Amino acid sequence: MVMNIVSVATLREKLSYYLRLVKKGEEVIITSHRHPVGRILPASGQTLRIQAPRRPVKDLALVKGIRLKRSSSAVKTLLDDRRRR
Repeated sequence: MVMNIVSVATLREKLSYYLRLVKKGEEVIITSHRHPVGRILPASGQTLRIQAPRRPVKDLALVKGIRLKRSSSAVKTLLDDRRRR
């Protein structure tokens, strides 16, 4: 199996190209800031099964977002996130 490594930005620009490679049986590794974050594999011969939701969609309204501290700047938060990776 051939494996291709591509950044998120390049994947966005050339998605059709990489999907054709996957259809041919190749694997695509997706990177963000040179770190692997995901991969696209060819679908196996097995049929995919659609699973019924466990909870109603209206429950999504109850999901609370992440709240940042008011004293944090966006730049500081971004730099802290990059250091953790």
